[in-house]
Amino acid sequence: MLEQCKRVGIKLESKVESIDFKDQYIVVADGQKYQSESLVIATGGPSIPKMGATDFGLQVARQFGIKTISFRPALVPFTFHQNDIDRYFKDLSGLSVDAMVSCNGQSFREGVLITHRGISGPAILQISSYWYKGDEISVDLLPDLDASDWLLKMQLDRGKAELKTILSKLFPKRLAIRLADTLTDQPLSSLPLGQIKQSDLKALGATLNNWVLRPSGTEGMRIAEVCTGGVNTDELSSKSLEVKSQAGLYFIGETVDVTGWLGGYNFQWAWSSGWAAGQVV
Repeated sequence: MLEQCKRVGIKLESKVESIDFKDQYIVVADGQKYQSESLVIATGGPSIPKMGATDFGLQVARQFGIKTISFRPALVPFTFHQNDIDRYFKDLSGLSVDAMVSCNGQSFREGVLITHRGISGPAILQISSYWYKGDEISVDLLPDLDASDWLLKMQLDRGKAELKTILSKLFPKRLAIRLADTLTDQPLSSLPLGQIKQSDLKALGATLNNWVLRPSGTEGMRIAEVCTGGVNTDELSSKSLEVKSQAGLYFIGETVDVTGWLGGYNFQWAWSSGWAAGQVV
């Protein structure tokens, strides 16, 4: 690819010093002036800045008076306050479960991974795109079961078994113990099911199906796979990505306020939007 770029005269790692428009677009980069009738901004978003990512695209858009939406990290793990980490997640880093995670009317059922700072995994990365600071998330740890009914049935069938033994059928043992000891008003993990009040089992089951957590934040731009935000799509032609109010100026890829799910959708958007603009410049 580098050889192909070199062959057609594409210059890499150039620093843009200024962009102006006077009948044509004038770009000054590394002290050299370039002029053209069209200018395509394909500079992505600011996620993973150690790779050189910035919000340059939004700076250009604002220079030309184009409406933008501030970038936010997306497809990114959640972090929690230390008291929540100590209570729920301490010493459990690396354990994962299948769960349904919901926030702001969206839900994803995939893996949830406990980290030393909070939770990650595909379901968390997906829902992070819909989460805003201060929002709660709901985690259904047993999406295929009515957990309350199941626990009451286990109480009838296996009343002498300790709760942690029963929950270990569904969760890693260390996580089973932690859930049984923290999701109700008192530790229950070492109690035989027959000695636990039905009301406590129902309360535990309800929380297993709807564990409400409030993340303190995310891991931020440093490891976010993509961003939400960018150039407002209302400002662009849906066919060519040309700015409606500025002839010859195009924005494509992650610089635009279009964010996909995990699974290659963001790559596809970058390629497809680039192709659309490339047909007309």
